[in-house]
Amino acid sequence: MTNIAVINYGPRLDYPAMFPEVADRLHVFSHHELAGTEGLGGYEHVPECEAVPYPELMIRRMARHRPFTHIITDNEYDLERVARMREDLGIPGQSAASALSFRDKVVMKQVARRTVATARFARLTTFTDLTDFIAERGFPVVVKPVKQGGSRDITVLHHDDELIAFSRRPWREDLMVEEFVKGPMYHVDAVLAPGYRFVASSRYLRSCLGVFSGDNNGSVQLRPDDPFARRLENFLDRVLDAFDTPEAGAYHLEVFHTPEDELVMCEIASRVGGDRIPALTRATYGVDLHTASLRLSCQLPCEQPPADPPAEVHGSVSILPQGRPVRLPDRPPFPWVRHYEVNEQIAPDAVTLYSASHLCFVIVSGVDAAEVERRLLQAEAWLMERIEELPAA
Repeated sequence: MTNIAVINYGPRLDYPAMFPEVADRLHVFSHHELAGTEGLGGYEHVPECEAVPYPELMIRRMARHRPFTHIITDNEYDLERVARMREDLGIPGQSAASALSFRDKVVMKQVARRTVATARFARLTTFTDLTDFIAERGFPVVVKPVKQGGSRDITVLHHDDELIAFSRRPWREDLMVEEFVKGPMYHVDAVLAPGYRFVASSRYLRSCLGVFSGDNNGSVQLRPDDPFARRLENFLDRVLDAFDTPEAGAYHLEVFHTPEDELVMCEIASRVGGDRIPALTRATYGVDLHTASLRLSCQLPCEQPPADPPAEVHGSVSILPQGRPVRLPDRPPFPWVRHYEVNEQIAPDAVTLYSASHLCFVIVSGVDAAEVERRLLQAEAWLMERIEELPAA
């Protein structure tokens, strides 16, 4: 009989709705407090869940009395510990080695370069490893933690003065360096399982690193019948050919398109893409990435994605925290604005800490990527012109 343990991250995931036929056999340990959990077999909100071993301890103890058939998570930072539990308890799913290859960016690139191009890279054990890499490859370079996400703690070094400034910071033991790759970045989001295939491609409105210099972040969907979208889908398949993948899973691939028309892999994660990606996918295709990937991982039936191209595609732009208290405007008054949401959880004087930091975001529709981008820029300009600075307290 199906019996599922879940380590949950998403604050809005509705597990009784996602798993109606087995909700009473779902045991959820959650980073965030969830609503509507009464029908679950078990639920516990675990503060600092990512950092504490309590969920793992309890899942292992519960499994002694009633074995689990599946252990799942929607959170990238829990992939490895969930995989280790599966292996220890003899439960099918992604292996620990596979999870590591999608989490450690050095291992990831070592695997991926068997089948596709990646930026040249090196793991940094000492600061000399960094200076040696720069001496051989030159500036600019990107320095980042090997297991971090959302552009957190990334540094781009353009010249020697920035290297000197970087040398004044405390050294970390979890860093890598790679070449800076020029060109726009695309992302490919997929759910793949036997008898099920969903793939959607999008282009970031601006560089994800641009948020640290004040650029609002966003994403523009490509039409699935766009030749470049098909090229990106083929690239995803080539990347995954290099990896040990579970029977069912979700993937979020980031790809550079260079001025020389080459596709270069940036990173790939074996989980649903973050930020506005799930909302955009629901709006265009009616596909809920979390529901599809988690149900398929538990070998439960899932409605097939649409076969016909959508009438419209969508995009989003998120307005960055301003570092000071501000008043945000109401919803932009354009008929093609499909959703507008203000972040009620953010501090009034918050600053940008990672690529998904935002005060508010807007989702717009259009017949193709070009129209969506024009409308996003129009909505962004409208919002930015109407942000009001509040007087100091």
